[in-house]
Amino acid sequence: MNNRHIAKSAFYMSMVTFTSRLFGLAREWLRGYLLGTTSGSDAFTIAFMFPNLLRRLVGEGALTAAFIPVFSDYLSKGNKDELDEFVKSFFTVLLLFLIVLVALVLLFAPLLRYVLPEFTKIPGKIELTIILTRIMFPYILFISLAALSQAILNSFKVFVPSATTPILLNISIITLGFALARKFYNPSLALAVGVIFGGILQFSFQLPFLNKYGIKYGFVFNIKNPGVKRVIMLMLPGAIGAGVYQINALVSQIIAAFLEEGSVAALRFSNTLVELVLGVFVISISTVILPALSEKSSQGDREGMKENLSFALKLVFLVTLPSMVGLIILRKPIVSMLFRYGKFTQASVEMVSYALIFHSLGITGTGASRIVVQMFYSMKDTKTPVYVATVAMAINLVLCYFLSFPLKLGGIALAGSVSSYSNYLLLWLLLRKRMGRIADRSVLSSFLKSFLSSILMGVVVFIGYRFLRNFMDISRYYNAIATLLLLAVAVISYVSFNLVLKNQEIIELMKIIKARFKNKKG
Repeated sequence: MNNRHIAKSAFYMSMVTFTSRLFGLAREWLRGYLLGTTSGSDAFTIAFMFPNLLRRLVGEGALTAAFIPVFSDYLSKGNKDELDEFVKSFFTVLLLFLIVLVALVLLFAPLLRYVLPEFTKIPGKIELTIILTRIMFPYILFISLAALSQAILNSFKVFVPSATTPILLNISIITLGFALARKFYNPSLALAVGVIFGGILQFSFQLPFLNKYGIKYGFVFNIKNPGVKRVIMLMLPGAIGAGVYQINALVSQIIAAFLEEGSVAALRFSNTLVELVLGVFVISISTVILPALSEKSSQGDREGMKENLSFALKLVFLVTLPSMVGLIILRKPIVSMLFRYGKFTQASVEMVSYALIFHSLGITGTGASRIVVQMFYSMKDTKTPVYVATVAMAINLVLCYFLSFPLKLGGIALAGSVSSYSNYLLLWLLLRKRMGRIADRSVLSSFLKSFLSSILMGVVVFIGYRFLRNFMDISRYYNAIATLLLLAVAVISYVSFNLVLKNQEIIELMKIIKARFKNKKG
């Protein structure tokens, strides 16, 4: 894959992912409407966090990172029988592991009262958390199998079907949440049912696409299969290395449980907006780049790997820097526009907006980390990210403890942001030590152009915000209109400043967009 193909695939995937995130925002709106920042919202956040964390660590993180390079090797050999045996053997081993894991969690879920002692002080809160955990934890089974399907399709350079599946999850949660909210004693239970059905849809939707490429799941229990052993050996350390951001989130949520009521939910809502940027753009880029890097790694093309990596980093800087500036300046109107309904009060807006300032600062560090770590995975090195992740987690834990007292929610969010930059810088230094210079001047030049354009964009948006502020305070409707207008101004001004500075990445993306519209007209 050349850089243009990478940009093109990432762009199309971003469009699908953006649609998915819109449904995700609708899901969060529904959650805010039904639960606000109440005890029920805290319980749902914690209960969903456990399968969601494992999904990102095992299902989508370590599994994808370990499976794609090994699967790519089998593809390059061209032996269909060996490929089929590997896929079926790994499917069987993964399924059995997930069944045992789910059974254990369902059995020992009551132990949560010892993990979250603060929840026991509010009547019914810990009991609801345990019930929600038992309902939603089986989601890890279906989403992990969906992640396996995604890894296979991505190896065939097919990205859009898998990127579509989160839409199904969000539709399921929204539909069943609306339909069942009044049928349970707490609306969070309706959302939990939607999570399980959504997981089933995410897995089953990809099966026809796998069949198109001759891949069919079956039961072959052979844990000694060479491919299975290689994937497992790569997955074990990768479960930590791929998930430093998620592990930091877990630590943050647990510490937030000791703060004022609603703190856990407020961090979750703030993180949702950050994940919108990361999910739409960064995850799309990292998903596309791993198969490309793995292919070049198998061919021994180190220079090609460096070129792909530097281009991916430039794209990440291009989208994360303006997002960081925009979220900080427009934090209150954005949060109010998206969530201020039902039980989500103005006090909730203030809590989430405060956390968002510090969460936003870490967007670029998190995005860059997710790209650089793919370079190590493509070389079948999942150990180095583990060492780096351990250091980053230690930094996050220490900072969370010390900063949560003076800054409360802001301190927890800031600790995660600092940790993400520590993770990126350590990974980058170790990668340079192994591979030498990686277009350092080119990457720095692109970073500076994106950074300067972001600052100039921020000035324009800030002036516009000050001018429209009184208008936005009239009602939620006026706030939404003005916020969307300011976001449009932000995009136009940012693109314009980049074009003036002749940022090559924005020029390349503009060419892709123009070509796309020409094809549609044609």
